Amino acid sequence: MVLKGLRDEAAMPREGSAHFFKLEEDITCSVCLQELNDPVSITCGHTFCKPCISSYWATPQLLGYRCPECRKVPAHPVQLIYSDPQRQMWLDESAVDRCFMDSNVSGHPLCLICVIGEKRRGKSSLLNYILRALGCQEKGQAVSLGDEDEPLSGFGWRSGTDSVTKGIWVWSKPFILKRNDEKMAVFVLDTEGSLDIESVRETCIKLSALSMLLSSCLIFNVNANLKTTEMDYLEMYLHVSELTGESFSLQYLQHLNILVRDWQDPDNCGREAAQSYIEHETEKLRKSSKNHRVLETLRSPSVSSFLLPHPGKPFLRSSQGRLSDMDDDFRSHLTTYVSNLVERVWLHCKTDVHGEKVTCSQLGQMLKDFVSTLQREHLSFASPLEMFYMLENFKNMKNTIKKFQDFVEREAPMTSSPFRILGVRPSKMRMKVSEEASRLLGEYEQSLRTGSDAERQKLTEETKTLLDQEVEKFCAAYSKRFTKCAVGIGCAVGGGVLSLAGGVVGAAVAGTVLATEAVALLGSTTAALVTGAVGGSVTLGAIGTGVGAGVGGAIGHKENKKDQKTDDRSNDNGSTSDTQQLVPKPSDQ
Repeated sequence: MVLKGLRDEAAMPREGSAHFFKLEEDITCSVCLQELNDPVSITCGHTFCKPCISSYWATPQLLGYRCPECRKVPAHPVQLIYSDPQRQMWLDESAVDRCFMDSNVSGHPLCLICVIGEKRRGKSSLLNYILRALGCQEKGQAVSLGDEDEPLSGFGWRSGTDSVTKGIWVWSKPFILKRNDEKMAVFVLDTEGSLDIESVRETCIKLSALSMLLSSCLIFNVNANLKTTEMDYLEMYLHVSELTGESFSLQYLQHLNILVRDWQDPDNCGREAAQSYIEHETEKLRKSSKNHRVLETLRSPSVSSFLLPHPGKPFLRSSQGRLSDMDDDFRSHLTTYVSNLVERVWLHCKTDVHGEKVTCSQLGQMLKDFVSTLQREHLSFASPLEMFYMLENFKNMKNTIKKFQDFVEREAPMTSSPFRILGVRPSKMRMKVSEEASRLLGEYEQSLRTGSDAERQKLTEETKTLLDQEVEKFCAAYSKRFTKCAVGIGCAVGGGVLSLAGGVVGAAVAGTVLATEAVALLGSTTAALVTGAVGGSVTLGAIGTGVGAGVGGAIGHKENKKDQKTDDRSNDNGSTSDTQQLVPKPSDQ
Protein backbone atom coordinates (compact mmCIF):
# COMPACT_ATOMS: atom_id res chain seq x y z
CA MET A 1 0.00 0.00 0.00
CA VAL A 2 2.80 2.40 0.86
CA LEU A 3 4.65 1.78 -2.43
CA LYS A 4 1.48 2.35 -4.42
CA GLY A 5 0.97 5.61 -2.63
CA LEU A 6 4.49 6.72 -3.50
CA ARG A 7 4.07 5.86 -7.20
CA ASP A 8 0.81 7.82 -7.37
CA GLU A 9 2.21 10.88 -5.60
CA ALA A 10 3.03 12.80 -8.77
CA ALA A 11 -0.57 12.47 -9.98
CA MET A 12 -1.99 13.73 -6.63
CA PRO A 13 -2.64 17.39 -5.80
CA ARG A 14 -0.21 18.88 -3.26
CA GLU A 15 -2.88 19.00 -0.55
CA GLY A 16 -3.88 15.38 -1.17
CA SER A 17 -0.28 14.23 -0.90
CA ALA A 18 0.10 16.03 2.41
CA HIS A 19 -3.03 14.38 3.77
CA PHE A 20 -1.80 10.99 2.61
CA PHE A 21 1.48 11.21 4.47
CA LYS A 22 -0.28 12.60 7.55
CA LEU A 23 -2.59 9.58 7.57
CA GLU A 24 0.38 7.24 7.12
CA GLU A 25 2.07 8.95 10.06
CA ASP A 26 -1.03 8.68 12.23
CA ILE A 27 -1.34 4.90 11.83
CA THR A 28 2.35 4.22 12.54
CA CYS A 29 3.83 3.57 15.99
CA SER A 30 6.96 5.70 16.50
CA VAL A 31 8.53 2.97 18.67
CA CYS A 32 8.35 -0.03 16.30
CA LEU A 33 7.70 2.04 13.14
CA GLN A 34 4.98 -0.43 12.16
CA GLU A 35 1.23 -0.11 11.77
CA LEU A 36 -0.41 0.42 15.17
CA ASN A 37 -1.30 -2.78 17.00
CA ASP A 38 -3.73 -2.42 19.95
CA PRO A 39 -3.26 1.41 19.90
CA VAL A 40 -3.30 3.46 23.10
CA SER A 41 -2.92 7.22 23.59
CA ILE A 42 -0.96 8.75 26.47
CA THR A 43 -1.51 12.11 28.17
CA CYS A 44 0.39 14.24 25.65
CA GLY A 45 -1.83 12.89 22.86
CA HIS A 46 0.63 10.62 21.02
CA THR A 47 -0.44 7.07 20.15
CA PHE A 48 1.57 3.83 20.30
CA CYS A 49 1.12 0.11 20.19
CA LYS A 50 0.18 -0.93 23.70
CA PRO A 51 2.95 -3.60 23.86
CA CYS A 52 5.50 -1.06 22.56
CA ILE A 53 4.82 1.69 25.10
CA SER A 54 4.54 -0.86 27.93
CA SER A 55 7.93 -2.32 26.98
CA TYR A 56 9.46 1.15 26.59
CA TRP A 57 8.33 2.23 30.05
CA ALA A 58 9.37 -1.10 31.60
CA THR A 59 12.97 0.15 31.46
CA PRO A 60 13.74 2.57 34.36
CA GLN A 61 14.25 6.15 33.16
CA LEU A 62 16.03 8.95 35.01
CA LEU A 63 13.26 11.51 34.48
CA GLY A 64 10.34 9.13 34.88
CA TYR A 65 7.83 7.97 32.27
CA ARG A 66 8.35 10.18 29.23
CA CYS A 67 6.78 10.14 25.78
CA PRO A 68 9.16 8.49 23.24
CA GLU A 69 8.07 11.06 20.65
CA CYS A 70 7.83 14.49 22.35
CA ARG A 71 9.80 13.58 25.50
CA LYS A 72 7.13 15.05 27.76
CA VAL A 73 6.45 13.42 31.12
CA PRO A 74 2.89 12.08 31.26
CA ALA A 75 0.61 13.34 34.00
CA HIS A 76 1.14 11.60 37.32
CA PRO A 77 0.30 12.03 41.01
CA VAL A 78 2.43 14.58 42.86
CA GLN A 79 2.61 14.85 46.63
CA LEU A 80 1.80 18.43 47.57
CA ILE A 81 1.77 18.10 51.35
CA TYR A 82 2.94 15.64 53.94
CA SER A 83 3.37 15.53 57.70
CA ASP A 84 6.53 14.32 59.42
CA PRO A 85 6.68 12.42 62.75
CA GLN A 86 7.11 15.75 64.58
CA ARG A 87 3.68 16.87 63.24
CA GLN A 88 5.33 19.43 60.98
CA MET A 89 3.56 20.11 57.69
CA TRP A 90 5.66 20.32 54.53
CA LEU A 91 4.71 21.73 51.14
CA ASP A 92 6.39 21.04 47.82
CA GLU A 93 6.41 24.63 46.54
CA SER A 94 7.89 23.59 43.20
CA ALA A 95 4.85 21.35 42.71
CA VAL A 96 2.56 24.29 43.54
CA ASP A 97 4.40 26.41 40.96
CA ARG A 98 4.15 23.71 38.29
CA CYS A 99 0.50 22.85 38.93
CA PHE A 100 -1.09 26.19 39.87
CA MET A 101 1.32 28.99 38.88
CA ASP A 102 2.18 27.87 35.35
CA SER A 103 1.42 30.64 32.85
CA ASN A 104 -0.84 28.30 30.85
CA VAL A 105 -3.33 27.95 33.75
CA SER A 106 -2.49 30.63 36.36
CA GLY A 107 -5.30 32.95 35.29
CA HIS A 108 -7.96 30.25 34.84
CA PRO A 109 -10.77 29.78 37.38
CA LEU A 110 -10.67 26.30 38.84
CA CYS A 111 -12.61 23.44 40.33
CA LEU A 112 -10.94 21.10 42.80
CA ILE A 113 -12.35 17.62 43.36
CA CYS A 114 -11.06 16.17 46.62
CA VAL A 115 -11.86 12.90 48.41
CA ILE A 116 -11.58 12.47 52.18
CA GLY A 117 -12.45 9.54 54.41
CA GLU A 118 -11.00 6.59 56.25
CA LYS A 119 -8.04 4.79 54.72
CA ARG A 120 -8.49 1.70 52.54
CA ARG A 121 -12.04 2.59 51.49
CA GLY A 122 -11.43 2.94 47.74
CA LYS A 123 -10.75 6.70 47.59
CA SER A 124 -7.80 6.45 45.20
CA SER A 125 -9.46 3.96 42.83
CA LEU A 126 -12.55 6.18 42.70
CA LEU A 127 -10.41 9.16 41.75
CA ASN A 128 -8.73 7.16 38.99
CA TYR A 129 -12.11 6.53 37.36
CA ILE A 130 -12.85 10.25 37.72
CA LEU A 131 -9.55 10.95 35.92
CA ARG A 132 -10.69 8.81 33.00
CA ALA A 133 -14.04 10.59 32.82
CA LEU A 134 -12.44 14.05 32.95
CA GLY A 135 -10.00 13.00 30.22
CA CYS A 136 -12.99 12.23 27.98
CA GLN A 137 -14.60 15.55 28.81
CA GLU A 138 -11.42 17.46 28.07
CA LYS A 139 -11.31 15.89 24.60
CA GLY A 140 -14.97 16.62 23.97
CA GLN A 141 -15.88 12.92 24.04
CA ALA A 142 -18.73 11.13 25.78
CA VAL A 143 -17.92 10.32 29.40
CA SER A 144 -16.44 6.84 29.80
CA LEU A 145 -14.74 4.89 32.57
CA GLY A 146 -12.39 3.18 30.11
CA ASP A 147 -12.17 -0.10 28.26
CA GLU A 148 -13.43 -3.37 29.75
CA ASP A 149 -10.02 -4.90 30.45
CA GLU A 150 -7.95 -1.73 30.85
CA PRO A 151 -5.95 -1.90 34.12
CA LEU A 152 -6.62 1.01 36.46
CA SER A 153 -3.78 3.52 36.79
CA GLY A 154 -3.27 6.98 38.23
CA PHE A 155 -3.18 7.56 41.99
CA GLY A 156 -1.46 4.71 43.83
CA TRP A 157 -3.87 2.06 45.08
CA ARG A 158 -3.96 -1.60 45.97
CA SER A 159 -6.21 -4.02 47.81
CA GLY A 160 -5.39 -4.89 51.41
CA THR A 161 -5.18 -3.10 54.75
CA ASP A 162 -2.12 -0.89 54.25
CA SER A 163 -2.59 2.60 52.83
CA VAL A 164 -0.54 3.91 49.92
CA THR A 165 -0.89 7.67 49.95
CA LYS A 166 0.15 9.89 52.87
CA GLY A 167 -0.77 13.54 53.04
CA ILE A 168 -2.32 15.33 50.05
CA TRP A 169 -1.59 14.42 46.45
CA VAL A 170 -2.62 16.23 43.27
CA TRP A 171 -2.79 15.03 39.66
CA SER A 172 0.07 16.93 38.02
CA LYS A 173 -1.91 18.05 34.98
CA PRO A 174 -5.23 19.88 35.39
CA PHE A 175 -7.99 19.09 32.94
CA ILE A 176 -8.79 22.18 30.88
CA LEU A 177 -12.49 22.23 30.12
CA LYS A 178 -14.10 24.66 27.69
CA ARG A 179 -17.64 26.01 27.61
CA ASN A 180 -18.48 28.65 25.03
CA ASP A 181 -15.54 31.09 25.31
CA GLU A 182 -14.72 30.20 28.93
CA LYS A 183 -12.03 27.87 30.22
CA MET A 184 -11.71 26.20 33.62
CA ALA A 185 -8.94 24.09 35.14
CA VAL A 186 -10.12 21.01 37.04
CA PHE A 187 -7.73 19.54 39.62
CA VAL A 188 -8.11 16.15 41.27
CA LEU A 189 -6.74 15.61 44.80
CA ASP A 190 -6.29 12.54 46.96
CA THR A 191 -5.80 12.56 50.74
CA GLU A 192 -4.67 10.11 53.37
CA GLY A 193 -4.53 10.77 57.10
CA SER A 194 -7.17 13.48 57.33
CA LEU A 195 -9.66 10.97 58.73
CA ASP A 196 -7.40 8.42 60.36
CA ILE A 197 -8.18 7.38 63.91
CA GLU A 198 -4.59 6.20 64.30
CA SER A 199 -3.15 9.63 63.42
CA VAL A 200 -2.31 12.42 65.83
CA ARG A 201 -5.36 14.66 66.18
CA GLU A 202 -3.38 17.79 65.33
CA THR A 203 -2.19 16.24 62.06
CA CYS A 204 -5.76 15.21 61.25
CA ILE A 205 -6.97 18.78 61.82
CA LYS A 206 -4.23 20.27 59.66
CA LEU A 207 -4.86 17.89 56.76
CA SER A 208 -8.62 18.34 56.94
CA ALA A 209 -8.17 22.13 56.98
CA LEU A 210 -5.94 21.95 53.92
CA SER A 211 -8.42 19.67 52.16
CA MET A 212 -11.17 22.16 52.89
CA LEU A 213 -9.05 25.09 51.74
CA LEU A 214 -8.30 23.41 48.42
CA SER A 215 -11.56 21.71 47.48
CA SER A 216 -14.64 23.15 45.83
CA CYS A 217 -16.25 19.73 45.44
CA LEU A 218 -15.53 17.56 48.48
CA ILE A 219 -16.40 13.86 48.43
CA PHE A 220 -16.90 12.37 51.90
CA ASN A 221 -16.22 8.67 51.28
CA VAL A 222 -17.68 6.32 53.92
CA ASN A 223 -18.23 2.59 54.18
CA ALA A 224 -21.62 0.89 54.69
CA ASN A 225 -23.28 3.79 56.59
CA LEU A 226 -22.70 7.05 58.44
CA LYS A 227 -21.38 5.84 61.77
CA THR A 228 -21.07 7.92 64.94
CA THR A 229 -17.31 8.26 64.54
CA GLU A 230 -17.72 9.51 60.99
CA MET A 231 -20.41 11.96 62.06
CA ASP A 232 -18.02 13.33 64.68
CA TYR A 233 -15.26 13.67 62.10
CA LEU A 234 -17.64 15.32 59.67
CA GLU A 235 -18.62 17.78 62.38
CA MET A 236 -14.94 18.63 62.80
CA TYR A 237 -14.46 18.92 59.05
CA LEU A 238 -17.35 21.35 58.78
CA HIS A 239 -15.99 23.39 61.67
CA VAL A 240 -12.57 23.48 60.05
CA SER A 241 -14.10 24.42 56.70
CA GLU A 242 -16.03 27.30 58.21
CA LEU A 243 -13.06 28.70 60.12
CA THR A 244 -10.52 28.19 57.34
CA GLY A 245 -12.80 29.83 54.82
CA GLU A 246 -13.23 32.82 57.13
CA SER A 247 -9.47 33.18 57.61
CA PHE A 248 -8.78 33.13 53.86
CA SER A 249 -12.00 34.84 52.69
CA LEU A 250 -13.06 31.76 50.75
CA GLN A 251 -16.57 30.45 50.21
CA TYR A 252 -17.52 28.05 52.99
CA LEU A 253 -18.19 24.46 51.85
CA GLN A 254 -19.22 25.00 48.26
CA HIS A 255 -20.33 21.41 47.64
CA LEU A 256 -20.27 18.31 49.83
CA ASN A 257 -20.94 14.93 48.25
CA ILE A 258 -21.56 12.03 50.66
CA LEU A 259 -20.71 8.73 48.99
CA VAL A 260 -21.67 5.58 50.92
CA ARG A 261 -19.80 2.51 49.65
CA ASP A 262 -20.78 -1.18 50.00
CA TRP A 263 -24.42 -0.34 50.70
CA GLN A 264 -26.16 -3.34 52.20
CA ASP A 265 -29.17 -3.27 49.86
CA PRO A 266 -27.88 -3.71 46.27
CA ASP A 267 -31.40 -3.33 44.89
CA ASN A 268 -31.88 0.06 46.47
CA CYS A 269 -28.88 2.21 45.49
CA GLY A 270 -28.24 5.44 43.63
CA ARG A 271 -29.14 9.10 44.19
CA GLU A 272 -32.81 8.82 45.16
CA ALA A 273 -32.14 6.01 47.62
CA ALA A 274 -29.34 8.08 49.12
CA GLN A 275 -31.64 11.05 49.60
CA SER A 276 -34.07 8.90 51.58
CA TYR A 277 -31.21 7.55 53.69
CA ILE A 278 -29.84 11.07 54.42
CA GLU A 279 -33.31 12.26 55.42
CA HIS A 280 -33.50 9.35 57.85
CA GLU A 281 -30.12 10.25 59.35
CA THR A 282 -31.13 13.90 59.57
CA GLU A 283 -34.16 12.98 61.62
CA LYS A 284 -31.96 10.98 64.02
CA LEU A 285 -29.60 13.96 64.41
CA ARG A 286 -32.49 16.31 65.04
CA LYS A 287 -33.45 14.27 68.10
CA SER A 288 -29.90 14.21 69.48
CA SER A 289 -27.88 16.99 71.07
CA LYS A 290 -24.74 16.43 68.98
CA ASN A 291 -23.34 17.41 65.59
CA HIS A 292 -25.39 20.54 65.00
CA ARG A 293 -23.22 21.57 62.05
CA VAL A 294 -23.75 18.21 60.36
CA LEU A 295 -27.51 18.53 60.83
CA GLU A 296 -27.58 22.04 59.38
CA THR A 297 -25.35 21.01 56.47
CA LEU A 298 -27.36 17.91 55.54
CA ARG A 299 -30.40 20.15 55.14
CA SER A 300 -28.48 22.45 52.78
CA PRO A 301 -28.86 22.41 48.97
CA SER A 302 -25.04 22.36 48.75
CA VAL A 303 -25.07 18.67 49.75
CA SER A 304 -25.68 15.65 47.51
CA SER A 305 -25.37 11.92 48.22
CA PHE A 306 -25.12 8.56 46.51
CA LEU A 307 -25.26 4.89 47.56
CA LEU A 308 -22.95 2.38 45.84
CA PRO A 309 -23.35 -1.40 46.20
CA HIS A 310 -20.50 -3.80 46.82
CA PRO A 311 -18.20 -4.12 43.75
CA GLY A 312 -18.04 -7.91 43.99
CA LYS A 313 -15.36 -10.34 45.13
CA PRO A 314 -13.57 -10.66 41.76
CA PHE A 315 -12.88 -6.93 41.78
CA LEU A 316 -11.54 -7.01 45.35
CA ARG A 317 -9.30 -10.00 44.60
CA SER A 318 -7.88 -8.33 41.50
CA SER A 319 -5.09 -5.77 41.68
CA GLN A 320 -5.91 -4.42 38.19
CA GLY A 321 -9.10 -2.45 38.87
CA ARG A 322 -10.65 -3.57 35.58
CA LEU A 323 -14.28 -2.82 34.77
CA SER A 324 -14.72 -6.41 33.64
CA ASP A 325 -14.06 -7.60 37.23
CA MET A 326 -16.95 -5.56 38.67
CA ASP A 327 -20.43 -6.80 39.42
CA ASP A 328 -22.82 -5.38 36.83
CA ASP A 329 -24.92 -3.38 39.28
CA PHE A 330 -21.83 -1.78 40.84
CA ARG A 331 -20.43 -0.89 37.44
CA SER A 332 -23.73 0.65 36.35
CA HIS A 333 -24.09 2.78 39.49
CA LEU A 334 -20.40 3.80 39.45
CA THR A 335 -20.75 4.97 35.84
CA THR A 336 -23.82 7.01 36.74
CA TYR A 337 -22.16 8.52 39.80
CA VAL A 338 -18.91 9.53 38.06
CA SER A 339 -20.72 10.83 34.97
CA ASN A 340 -23.02 13.06 37.04
CA LEU A 341 -20.07 14.31 39.06
CA VAL A 342 -17.85 15.39 36.17
CA GLU A 343 -20.73 16.82 34.13
CA ARG A 344 -21.54 19.22 37.01
CA VAL A 345 -18.03 20.56 37.66
CA TRP A 346 -18.94 23.92 36.14
CA LEU A 347 -21.31 24.39 39.09
CA HIS A 348 -18.43 23.98 41.54
CA CYS A 349 -16.00 26.66 40.42
CA LYS A 350 -13.92 27.85 43.40
CA THR A 351 -15.15 31.24 44.71
CA ASP A 352 -14.34 33.65 47.52
CA VAL A 353 -16.75 35.01 50.15
CA HIS A 354 -17.92 37.67 47.69
CA GLY A 355 -18.80 35.10 45.04
CA GLU A 356 -15.85 36.05 42.83
CA LYS A 357 -14.04 33.24 41.02
CA VAL A 358 -10.65 32.27 42.44
CA THR A 359 -7.83 31.70 39.95
CA CYS A 360 -5.22 28.94 40.01
CA SER A 361 -2.42 31.32 41.00
CA GLN A 362 -4.50 32.88 43.79
CA LEU A 363 -5.23 29.50 45.33
CA GLY A 364 -1.59 28.45 44.97
CA GLN A 365 -0.47 31.52 46.93
CA MET A 366 -3.09 30.88 49.63
CA LEU A 367 -1.78 27.34 49.96
CA LYS A 368 1.78 28.60 50.42
CA ASP A 369 0.66 31.13 53.04
CA PHE A 370 -1.40 28.56 54.92
CA VAL A 371 1.33 25.94 55.14
CA SER A 372 3.99 28.51 56.09
CA THR A 373 1.77 29.47 59.03
CA LEU A 374 1.28 25.84 60.07
CA GLN A 375 5.05 25.27 59.94
CA ARG A 376 5.81 27.60 62.84
CA GLU A 377 7.47 25.38 65.39
CA HIS A 378 6.12 27.01 68.52
CA LEU A 379 2.51 26.56 67.46
CA SER A 380 0.40 23.67 68.62
CA PHE A 381 -3.34 23.14 68.81
CA ALA A 382 -5.76 20.37 69.61
CA SER A 383 -8.99 21.68 68.09
CA PRO A 384 -10.22 23.46 64.94
CA LEU A 385 -11.00 26.54 67.04
CA GLU A 386 -7.42 26.75 68.29
CA MET A 387 -6.18 26.47 64.72
CA PHE A 388 -8.55 29.27 63.69
CA TYR A 389 -7.23 31.48 66.49
CA MET A 390 -3.69 30.79 65.30
CA LEU A 391 -4.56 31.74 61.72
CA GLU A 392 -6.32 34.90 62.89
CA ASN A 393 -3.35 35.93 65.03
CA PHE A 394 -1.00 35.73 62.07
CA LYS A 395 -3.45 37.43 59.76
CA ASN A 396 -3.72 40.29 62.26
CA MET A 397 0.08 40.43 62.48
CA LYS A 398 0.27 41.02 58.72
CA ASN A 399 -2.51 43.60 58.94
CA THR A 400 -0.64 45.43 61.71
CA ILE A 401 2.47 45.78 59.56
CA LYS A 402 0.31 46.93 56.64
CA LYS A 403 -1.34 49.60 58.84
CA PHE A 404 2.08 50.96 59.81
CA GLN A 405 3.21 51.06 56.18
CA ASP A 406 0.04 52.95 55.24
CA PHE A 407 0.64 55.40 58.10
CA VAL A 408 4.18 56.35 57.04
CA GLU A 409 3.03 56.69 53.44
CA ARG A 410 0.44 59.24 54.59
CA GLU A 411 3.00 61.06 56.73
CA ALA A 412 5.67 61.30 54.03
CA PRO A 413 4.38 60.32 50.59
CA MET A 414 6.98 59.84 47.89
CA THR A 415 5.34 62.74 46.07
CA SER A 416 5.93 65.17 48.97
CA SER A 417 7.50 68.51 48.08
CA PRO A 418 10.90 69.45 49.60
CA PHE A 419 9.15 72.07 51.76
CA ARG A 420 6.91 69.44 53.35
CA ILE A 421 9.89 67.20 54.07
CA LEU A 422 11.89 70.08 55.61
CA GLY A 423 8.89 70.96 57.73
CA VAL A 424 9.48 67.88 59.95
CA ARG A 425 12.96 67.05 61.23
CA PRO A 426 14.06 63.40 61.15
CA SER A 427 14.20 63.30 64.95
CA LYS A 428 10.63 64.52 65.19
CA MET A 429 9.48 62.12 62.47
CA ARG A 430 11.13 59.26 64.35
CA MET A 431 9.15 60.14 67.45
CA LYS A 432 5.93 60.24 65.47
CA VAL A 433 6.35 56.89 63.71
CA SER A 434 7.68 55.22 66.87
CA GLU A 435 4.58 56.33 68.75
CA GLU A 436 2.37 54.91 66.00
CA ALA A 437 4.29 51.61 66.03
CA SER A 438 3.79 51.36 69.82
CA ARG A 439 0.08 52.10 69.44
CA LEU A 440 -0.33 49.43 66.75
CA LEU A 441 1.60 46.90 68.84
CA GLY A 442 -0.75 47.48 71.76
CA GLU A 443 -3.72 47.13 69.45
CA TYR A 444 -2.35 43.84 68.12
CA GLU A 445 -1.71 42.49 71.61
CA GLN A 446 -5.31 43.22 72.54
CA SER A 447 -6.53 41.38 69.43
CA LEU A 448 -4.72 38.11 70.23
CA ARG A 449 -7.13 35.19 70.42
CA THR A 450 -6.66 32.98 73.51
CA GLY A 451 -3.46 30.90 73.66
CA SER A 452 -1.05 30.50 76.56
CA ASP A 453 0.76 33.49 78.08
CA ALA A 454 4.04 32.23 76.63
CA GLU A 455 2.54 32.01 73.14
CA ARG A 456 0.97 35.47 73.43
CA GLN A 457 4.31 36.91 74.52
CA LYS A 458 6.13 35.22 71.64
CA LEU A 459 3.67 36.56 69.09
CA THR A 460 3.86 40.05 70.59
CA GLU A 461 7.66 40.01 70.52
CA GLU A 462 7.66 38.81 66.91
CA THR A 463 5.31 41.61 65.90
CA LYS A 464 7.42 44.19 67.79
CA THR A 465 10.54 43.02 65.96
CA LEU A 466 8.81 43.41 62.61
CA LEU A 467 7.53 46.89 63.53
CA ASP A 468 10.99 47.97 64.75
CA GLN A 469 12.45 46.88 61.42
CA GLU A 470 9.83 48.92 59.58
CA VAL A 471 10.56 51.97 61.77
CA GLU A 472 14.30 51.79 61.10
CA LYS A 473 13.82 51.25 57.38
CA PHE A 474 11.51 54.25 57.09
CA CYS A 475 13.60 56.56 59.28
CA ALA A 476 16.78 55.79 57.33
CA ALA A 477 15.03 56.58 54.06
CA TYR A 478 13.42 59.72 55.49
CA SER A 479 16.76 61.06 56.78
CA LYS A 480 18.24 60.69 53.30
CA ARG A 481 15.29 62.54 51.80
CA PHE A 482 15.61 65.31 54.38
CA THR A 483 19.33 65.79 53.61
CA LYS A 484 18.65 65.87 49.87
CA CYS A 485 15.91 68.47 50.30
CA ALA A 486 18.10 70.55 52.64
CA VAL A 487 20.86 70.64 50.02
CA GLY A 488 18.42 71.57 47.25
CA ILE A 489 16.67 74.34 49.16
CA GLY A 490 20.05 75.49 50.50
CA CYS A 491 21.18 76.08 46.92
CA ALA A 492 18.15 78.23 46.21
CA VAL A 493 18.26 80.17 49.47
CA GLY A 494 22.02 80.75 49.26
CA GLY A 495 21.70 82.23 45.79
CA GLY A 496 18.81 84.42 46.94
CA VAL A 497 20.64 85.89 49.92
CA LEU A 498 23.65 87.08 47.87
CA SER A 499 21.60 88.41 45.00
CA LEU A 500 18.49 89.68 46.76
CA ALA A 501 17.99 92.60 44.41
CA GLY A 502 17.73 90.44 41.36
CA GLY A 503 15.34 88.17 43.20
CA VAL A 504 12.47 90.64 42.83
CA VAL A 505 12.39 90.05 39.10
CA GLY A 506 12.64 86.26 39.50
CA ALA A 507 9.79 86.21 41.95
CA ALA A 508 7.45 87.64 39.37
CA VAL A 509 8.30 84.84 37.01
CA ALA A 510 8.33 81.66 39.10
CA GLY A 511 8.46 82.49 42.77
CA THR A 512 4.73 82.87 43.29
CA VAL A 513 4.08 79.12 43.32
CA LEU A 514 7.04 78.41 45.61
CA ALA A 515 6.26 81.30 47.93
CA THR A 516 2.67 80.20 48.49
CA GLU A 517 3.74 76.78 49.74
CA ALA A 518 6.84 78.00 51.55
CA VAL A 519 4.97 80.54 53.69
CA ALA A 520 2.88 77.77 55.23
CA LEU A 521 5.80 75.45 55.90
CA LEU A 522 8.93 77.58 56.36
CA GLY A 523 7.80 80.99 57.52
CA SER A 524 7.56 84.30 55.67
CA THR A 525 11.25 85.28 55.91
CA THR A 526 12.57 82.08 54.42
CA ALA A 527 9.84 82.11 51.82
CA ALA A 528 10.91 85.55 50.68
CA LEU A 529 14.51 84.41 50.37
CA VAL A 530 13.51 81.33 48.40
CA THR A 531 11.37 83.47 46.13
CA GLY A 532 14.24 85.87 45.51
CA ALA A 533 16.59 83.00 44.79
CA VAL A 534 14.62 82.08 41.70
CA GLY A 535 15.65 85.22 39.87
CA GLY A 536 19.01 86.03 41.49
CA SER A 537 21.89 87.42 39.41
CA VAL A 538 24.13 84.87 37.75
CA THR A 539 27.43 85.81 39.40
CA LEU A 540 26.47 86.37 43.01
CA GLY A 541 23.68 83.82 42.71
CA ALA A 542 26.15 81.14 41.74
CA ILE A 543 28.38 81.96 44.70
CA GLY A 544 25.42 82.06 47.05
CA THR A 545 24.13 78.78 45.70
CA GLY A 546 27.36 77.04 46.65
CA VAL A 547 27.22 78.49 50.14
CA GLY A 548 23.58 77.51 50.49
CA ALA A 549 24.30 74.01 49.36
CA GLY A 550 26.98 73.68 51.99
CA VAL A 551 24.67 75.03 54.67
CA GLY A 552 21.84 72.74 53.56
CA GLY A 553 24.11 69.74 53.54
CA ALA A 554 25.45 70.55 56.95
CA ILE A 555 21.95 70.91 58.31
CA GLY A 556 20.91 67.61 56.78
CA HIS A 557 23.87 65.73 58.24
CA LYS A 558 23.39 67.42 61.60
CA GLU A 559 19.77 66.27 61.69
CA ASN A 560 20.81 62.75 60.82
CA LYS A 561 23.06 62.73 63.87
CA LYS A 562 20.33 64.19 66.05
CA ASP A 563 17.96 61.51 64.78
CA GLN A 564 20.34 58.79 65.93
CA LYS A 565 21.31 60.28 69.32
CA THR A 566 18.60 62.42 70.85
CA ASP A 567 14.90 63.04 70.97
CA ASP A 568 13.32 66.28 69.89
CA ARG A 569 14.17 68.98 72.46
CA SER A 570 13.46 72.11 70.43
CA ASN A 571 10.45 74.38 70.65
CA ASP A 572 8.19 74.91 67.67
CA ASN A 573 7.21 78.62 67.44
CA GLY A 574 5.40 78.83 64.16
CA SER A 575 8.40 77.84 62.00
CA THR A 576 10.62 74.84 62.47
CA SER A 577 14.12 75.09 63.93
CA ASP A 578 15.36 73.41 60.74
CA THR A 579 14.32 76.38 58.66
CA GLN A 580 15.50 78.85 61.28
CA GLN A 581 18.99 77.36 61.09
CA LEU A 582 18.88 76.83 57.35
CA VAL A 583 18.95 80.57 56.47
CA PRO A 584 19.84 83.61 58.53
CA LYS A 585 17.49 86.55 58.91
CA PRO A 586 18.12 89.54 56.61
CA SER A 587 19.30 91.63 59.53
CA ASP A 588 22.14 89.19 60.09
CA GLN A 589 23.51 89.49 56.57
